[in-house]
Amino acid sequence: MARIDKRATVQRSKRRPRKCGYACGDETRMKIILAALEVFGARGFDGASTRMVAKKARVNLPALQYYFNGKEGVYLACADYIAGKVEERLLPAVEGIMHTLGGEEPSRQWLLDTLLGFLDEFTDLFVGDRELDRWILFICREQAQPSKACDIIFQRVMSRVARTCTLLVSRLLDLPDGDPRATVRALGLLGQILFFRLAREAPLRVLRWKDFEAKHLVVLKSALHEQIAAIFANEPDTAGRKRPARRTTRAKTFPRQQIPA
Repeated sequence: MARIDKRATVQRSKRRPRKCGYACGDETRMKIILAALEVFGARGFDGASTRMVAKKARVNLPALQYYFNGKEGVYLACADYIAGKVEERLLPAVEGIMHTLGGEEPSRQWLLDTLLGFLDEFTDLFVGDRELDRWILFICREQAQPSKACDIIFQRVMSRVARTCTLLVSRLLDLPDGDPRATVRALGLLGQILFFRLAREAPLRVLRWKDFEAKHLVVLKSALHEQIAAIFANEPDTAGRKRPARRTTRAKTFPRQQIPA
């Protein structure tokens, strides 16, 4: 994939479109972005063209130049859109957690419950939200061949999500901030969830589910809760003693015969 100029930024025209004239402003801009997400996801930056995007969005080709100043502008606008959608869902939780951690030392139970709740939100978004079908291939391509678009998504979203999860894990493990052992644990927890999105078809076939419906998300989150409770119940404290096991009532568990089909 050709590198996007690092100096490129998302171009937003200062010109105001005429009322329902040059394609009704924000509505048309969004049509182009949603179409571009699919085109770039399927073909990559090099394999896609502005003509393909315009055809998918059902707009005239000059509209892409008018709103985005060309192909690179459209591509970076896609990254900006993805970052904004994830921020809408996760940023309130991130800011609340960081505010609390920046004050008095919270209780261990608060840390555990907050970690579970944060991972629940992450699961609902990355596994349960079907809108991600539009842009998951775009993200995957940026992971394989990172460009300025990857920088936008990482800086605005993924770095903050990883940082929040890592801080909760480091406090639970009594490790100093920045300790790679906490970071690896946190990334491992997030990775378990992302597997069900990135390799979506495989677990659906194994489980014989048509989709990750609400009842199936309960099963996923319940299993994750049990794993986390077991992990942190057996971690030694700073004096080298094992902490007593703690029970959490956040997750609903199912006897094997009652797991939803």
